[in-house]
Amino acid sequence: MRRIAHIVLAIAIMALWGCRTTDPARMVGVDIEQWSEAATVEYDNCDTTSVRSLNIALRYNDTFKASALPLKIAVTTPDSLHYEEVVTLELHHPTTALAVATTESLPYRKGVTLNRSGRYTFSFHPLMEVRGMAAIGIEFKTE
Repeated sequence: MRRIAHIVLAIAIMALWGCRTTDPARMVGVDIEQWSEAATVEYDNCDTTSVRSLNIALRYNDTFKASALPLKIAVTTPDSLHYEEVVTLELHHPTTALAVATTESLPYRKGVTLNRSGRYTFSFHPLMEVRGMAAIGIEFKTE
């Protein structure tokens, strides 16, 4: 009986270990010369209880000059619910020249619980032509 309990406990730990997030950011590359199409990232969720903050992660170089980035963000949940909204991200460019790309993480939502297991799809569509943006994505931070 004790051996069975240990086996069940080991299986439960392995299942939880597999659900942990080893890379909390999901990013996708975009056309650095002229980004105008939707960029989509997917996140396979198995943690339905943690409260998280969601940030928009951007990677850009010195040719990106905008101080604000208007985006249409669409989210599709595992049970096919779809939500869209328009947001404008206020950017904080470094004061020094960018020899290489820099990554910036901007707040999007706080106090979020992804209460369904499965694949969440996040789509980012710029509402203006963007030059100098290399990648965009979503970052999950447990609160």
